[in-house]
Amino acid sequence: MKEITWKGEKDRRLQVCRPCPCGCDDRGGRPGVGYLIGSDEEGNGFTIWIETEEVYQRLEKLLMENNGGKR
Repeated sequence: MKEITWKGEKDRRLQVCRPCPCGCDDRGGRPGVGYLIGSDEEGNGFTIWIETEEVYQRLEKLLMENNGGKR
């Protein structure tokens, strides 16, 4: 996994996302299936690039269970 911290969008809920099909978020060619992202009320955020489908699926399931089934 690779982590990136940033300052920007405020209150982004914790979620897993797939990479954009246009390639704009390919993380410099690193292999991967998606990323975990979130930020606080001040816009302090993070992105963690997920390299395996198994990890992506586990995170997605965990977040859905803790979020009342909402994606």
